[in-house]
Amino acid sequence: MKVGKIVTVEYKGGTEIDAEIVRVYCPACCEEFIGTKRNAGGFIAGHEAYHNHENSMDTLITSMGGQ
Repeated sequence: MKVGKIVTVEYKGGTEIDAEIVRVYCPACCEEFIGTKRNAGGFIAGHEAYHNHENSMDTLITSMGGQ
């Protein structure tokens, strides 16, 4: 996939028309994603949820005396 390209993507549940291909990355772990904006949003939201969970576990373990 070429970043900036405009594509039409067909899925079982619908069609994305004139979807732009974008590249996003997670500044916390440097994982990257290239795909449509719609799917990039899922990547970003999922990463935020993952890192929030990891951070809350770190806080919990520290509060219980762990490292």
